[in-house]
Amino acid sequence: MLLSKRHLQQGQIAPVALFGVLVSSAALVVMFNTGQKVTERSLVANAADAAAYSGAVWTARHLNFIAYSNRAMIANHVAVGHFVSYVSWVRYINDSLQAIDRVTQWIPYVGQYVDLAQQISAQVRDVTEQSAQIAIPALDAWNANIRAAQVEAHASLAFHNLQSLMSQTARSYDPHILINDGNALSQMPEELRAVLDTQLMTQSAAVPTFIRRYTAGDDSNLMQQLVNTSLRGNGDLQRWIVGERGWRENLLVAQIRKRGATSVSQTGNASDWRAEDQLQFRTRGVFGWRSWRRIGDRVSSASAREFDSNYAGVPAYYNVAGQPGDTSLRIAAVATKAQSRVATADLLAMTATHHPLAVAAVARVEFRRPSGSAFASIGERRHEYANLFNPFWEAKLAPAMWSL
Repeated sequence: MLLSKRHLQQGQIAPVALFGVLVSSAALVVMFNTGQKVTERSLVANAADAAAYSGAVWTARHLNFIAYSNRAMIANHVAVGHFVSYVSWVRYINDSLQAIDRVTQWIPYVGQYVDLAQQISAQVRDVTEQSAQIAIPALDAWNANIRAAQVEAHASLAFHNLQSLMSQTARSYDPHILINDGNALSQMPEELRAVLDTQLMTQSAAVPTFIRRYTAGDDSNLMQQLVNTSLRGNGDLQRWIVGERGWRENLLVAQIRKRGATSVSQTGNASDWRAEDQLQFRTRGVFGWRSWRRIGDRVSSASAREFDSNYAGVPAYYNVAGQPGDTSLRIAAVATKAQSRVATADLLAMTATHHPLAVAAVARVEFRRPSGSAFASIGERRHEYANLFNPFWEAKLAPAMWSL
């Protein structure tokens, strides 16, 4: 009888043990699921950061490419002006030696040397003119190719290209992570969905319209100012093209100078550099120096359209849209992953919710002028507005927005 009671008392611990096993199992399931979600959320957050940053870097590189190409077109355009100026100067030398040769041909010895110099200058003139017939059309054709590349770069800034790049970046972390996916966003809480939809709609319109194409007729003469700035940036270049290339002699009552200057014109579909070289003099009057007058009737000249009748120069280019200011561009990436894709234990009615794991990240594309001795100072209180003529665009990851 005592043995049977002992056996009954030992069996009463079974329900308690079973309850303990159930509680422990539930705790383990909760811990496992929580750990999996934390790990997956961290992965989604990394994917969101990488997607936003890669999109910003991709955009900044396109903007810097357009800035480099703008500078290249201006440099080629100024090179044509330099070439035209050189042709005009060589023609002036040759014309002057021809005039001197007609006077000195009867002078022994002197006439021989002058005639030899005139022959050499004529050969130099022929070579220079032949080179201009090749170089000026080639530089203009190269600028046309650069303009075509700019059009392609602008087209690449279409939002679906940016979206594709960010999606590929996120899939490198996990093939089930989606970026800015409409179906996934529709399953998120309503208050968040409204904010994100607005952000993504604004972004889809802002990226391709961040820059625009300008022509010489609608840019408020900006391209002409940039060309003039390029000429003023180098003293020798400024003197050679827009200044007085040559010499000046100051006498007691008169001054003689060899003057050479080059002017440029630009319209929406054509351009031209016109250079003139001539010998001038002026005399001193009662009230000061009189105006300069040309010596002789001949003026040596050259023009870009003389060697390329279709010379276009820089008729169109790209720059930031809108008024000058501190312009930056936001690139947002909302990374989502369905809860059903998370490896969790579906026990004790602990099923996954319909809300996906979601993390939003934002990167900024900013124009920032570097500091240091390699870049000219613009003054402590002066600021360079965002533009597409200096390749100073960079990507920066902004602080994390939120996660769900």
